[in-house]
Amino acid sequence: MEIPVKSGFRQPMMTSLLFHHLTDTTALHRQEGYMRAKDTLWSILARCYMNYMLLLLAAVLWPSSVEAASVQASKDCSVSPCTVVTASFTIIGTPKTIHWDATYTGSATQGHSFYLTTNPQSNQADIPLTTSGQPSGTKVLTAGAYYISIKLALMGPGFYSITYNPSSTGDPHITTINGARYDFQAAGEFVFLRDSKGPEIQVRHTPVATKANPGDERAACVSLNTAVAARVGSHRVTYEPNLSGMPDPSGLQLRVDGVLADLGERAIDLGGRARITRTNVSGGLRIDFPDGTYLFVTPAWWADQSKWYLNFDLAPAGEALGIAGAIGRDTWLPALPDGSSMGPLPANSHDRYVGLNQRFADAWRVTDANSLFDYGSGTSTNTFTNRSWPPERPPCEVPGTTPAEPIAENLAKAACQAVRGGENANCVYDVMVTGNPGFAATYVLSQSLPVDAISEPTSSRWIWILLGLLLGVLIALLICCLLRRKRARP
Repeated sequence: MEIPVKSGFRQPMMTSLLFHHLTDTTALHRQEGYMRAKDTLWSILARCYMNYMLLLLAAVLWPSSVEAASVQASKDCSVSPCTVVTASFTIIGTPKTIHWDATYTGSATQGHSFYLTTNPQSNQADIPLTTSGQPSGTKVLTAGAYYISIKLALMGPGFYSITYNPSSTGDPHITTINGARYDFQAAGEFVFLRDSKGPEIQVRHTPVATKANPGDERAACVSLNTAVAARVGSHRVTYEPNLSGMPDPSGLQLRVDGVLADLGERAIDLGGRARITRTNVSGGLRIDFPDGTYLFVTPAWWADQSKWYLNFDLAPAGEALGIAGAIGRDTWLPALPDGSSMGPLPANSHDRYVGLNQRFADAWRVTDANSLFDYGSGTSTNTFTNRSWPPERPPCEVPGTTPAEPIAENLAKAACQAVRGGENANCVYDVMVTGNPGFAATYVLSQSLPVDAISEPTSSRWIWILLGLLLGVLIALLICCLLRRKRARP
């Protein structure tokens, strides 16, 4: 006998069973989705942590030296296989004129060409500087990283160098902000570079009596860089001989805002990323500006003349005006303070002399109102100003001083053989005119700065790296604790 079941009883029970089944299925799917999301989250965290540690490792391994002003690659094939030394450089900001020099030590069949490439993984002949054995030249390059293609078969045995970035060396040979070169022997204090956004560098040129006249009409009588002053953020920094005027071979004096400063073994923090540090050269300085500009100062003592002289190497972060300002295509000198052009090179030697040593020099002379230098009692920028220097024609005499005795050109070349690139000719000229082989040593020291790097204080780069490592360890411990808690849950 069949027991009748009311439809109203069976339907709710089945509906309830179906509802619970769907609910359990949905919950299971949600749990699975949650677990997948958690796994994805842990995967993302792990990848982020690995990337963080890789970046930190890169910071540790990344060289602390700054961008070079001169680089050299070489190839020696006296034994097989050839031994090569690679070199690379970076152009920052606006296009620059680089100067290249090649000394070929092999035969023409081995290759008398010079190439650059932008591909660090290859030695392609992307940018030919010469294919016919020329010893030197110039090339305008845009911003970017470049590599000398020294492993390329077309580049034979020899030495290949590139020079760039502003500098003032010797007595004085100026490389401008866009890589042009000229000599500037006027005496006094001048604006080397001035950026409207803040940084300014001023230099002092001191005349030197000489007996030589090698024949360059614009550099018959010479002067030297003997002091430097700079506006670094809100501070004023000077590096000068003793303010008393008495020769002091013990060293130059560093001042910050007019107060003597002892650099010691640590950096002087000027705030806003600005600081002063020692270089590996005795008495050498590196000044970092807030905008990323940096200045190397390499000093040397000339005992016979009882004078300090300086070489400057600079990497500006932006455009600037001054005696090291850019030289345009249609002008022979940097622009004047108002931005006006000096025009094309005058045909007449007298007009060239007046244009360079009077009109241009006076336009960039420091005044009492804008000087950044420190002065001894009773002295000012006028004390160091000599508008009649250099004379248009020799003799090159300075009252109260003994003229420097020249030496033969072959001796000067021997003294300067370690100086690379276009600076070699400048070195030979300086040593020959002054008779001072010490100029060669100063050139070598200046060119070695990017290789030797600087005395990097532990208070900057390495402290940040250590803090980063500590943070990485703490993050790793936190991740381990969270993973343990996750695995401990049922």
